[in-house]
Amino acid sequence: MKPIHLLYGLLIFVGCQTNSEVMKPVFVGGDIINPSNNYVVLYDNQNNIDTLFLNEDNRFSHYFTNFKPGIHSLVHGGKHQSLLLENNDSVMMHINTHDFDESIVFNGTGAKKNNYLINLLLKLEKEGSETNGDYAKSPEAYHQSIESYISKNCRDLESFLKINTNSDLFKKVALSSIKYHYFTRKELYPFRHFGVNSFSNFKKLPSSFYEFRKEIVYNDIDLKDFYPYYNFLFPHINNLAIEQLTTSNKEFNLDKHKLDYTTRKLQLIDSLVTNTMIKNNLLKYTTRNFISNSKSIDQSYILYQSFLDKSTNQKDKKYIKDLFKNAQGLQPGYPLPAIEVINHTNETVNVNTIFDKTTLIYFWDNASRYHFENSHIKVKTLQEKFPTIDIVSININSMHTYVWKNMIFGNQFKINNEYRFADPSYAKKRLAINYIKKVLIVDSKGMILNATADLFDPEFETLLKTYK
Repeated sequence: MKPIHLLYGLLIFVGCQTNSEVMKPVFVGGDIINPSNNYVVLYDNQNNIDTLFLNEDNRFSHYFTNFKPGIHSLVHGGKHQSLLLENNDSVMMHINTHDFDESIVFNGTGAKKNNYLINLLLKLEKEGSETNGDYAKSPEAYHQSIESYISKNCRDLESFLKINTNSDLFKKVALSSIKYHYFTRKELYPFRHFGVNSFSNFKKLPSSFYEFRKEIVYNDIDLKDFYPYYNFLFPHINNLAIEQLTTSNKEFNLDKHKLDYTTRKLQLIDSLVTNTMIKNNLLKYTTRNFISNSKSIDQSYILYQSFLDKSTNQKDKKYIKDLFKNAQGLQPGYPLPAIEVINHTNETVNVNTIFDKTTLIYFWDNASRYHFENSHIKVKTLQEKFPTIDIVSININSMHTYVWKNMIFGNQFKINNEYRFADPSYAKKRLAINYIKKVLIVDSKGMILNATADLFDPEFETLLKTYK
């Protein structure tokens, strides 16, 4: 387990930020090419939010008056970027929204560490896509390949640290990026290798396969806003729930026992995580995903009650309460809510006025160019196979008209059936849009036929045949 020993060696030098540390002025600013709107939103690690408006040159700037070192988040047009800010930092960002993550360049004091972190995450993401075939390897071979990747990236980090002076906090965040990325792949392996509902095969994993779990910190406050950390915790808790349920029920089937499965996940989160911010976030998103996808209001209500018993965040409770209420109104046989959309001639219309036959409504987010392109290509094929069904596309962001049209025309997609929400925030809540692959199917009168379908579900075409 040499690579794991290397992780421990690096962690020895990681310390905590002291309360006595003097707070010094910190600056963050930048410019945005091809902005989606006229502002960026900055979240600090104390849950404070600042809206920074762009000037005439599409630049923004912000001086912190109450600052604590840690991971901060910048959001523009639905796209997120984490940055590590510490005392004395003065960081400038250069962003092109057409290639958001790949285009970001940091300059100024504190730039080197942030450039390193974003390049590391991009490298790990690319490597992950290129090595998906590794899931076909035997458990022993997969284990060894993961150990090799960890070792190589840790050596690269050590080389960077030798020539760049950095804080313990940076070392911790950089090491966590590596560690939790590969730990996530370990947790995903059983599902990808054996398949869903092949839980008896999970026991074929060698005893050392989950040795890394000894390193997990469930209450790491420094990482509470860090994507790789949460990206690991969700599949990890999923697996723990599966392991417990399959021990007591040999006939366990994920499709038939989704409520039991999700309820057990909430119980695990409640028992394993003591930090309220991390716990409440895990509870919120686990509950949200179930309610958004559930075909049973009764089951959603049971999970909703379980969530209320465990969460201590009043805003989250209101959010889930509203989600449950809106989900109740999206059942088959109910009329589609009256949501205003804007068409390509800049006319605002009620979405219910655009249906004259059975219609499939799908959504896209300019934060995910990959989904934007693939969904449009997918529905072009569907339109050819199902000519009696109309297909409508709705953008869920608050975008400038020219940005919206440029994305559509730039990819040579037809614009006649393209719309965007007049009030994206309200519309997403009212239609319970919490994941971008969701589609709605309505009849010619705007009555809901299906509100929980997935555009990329392998059985989606079979579902559409029932509505021809």
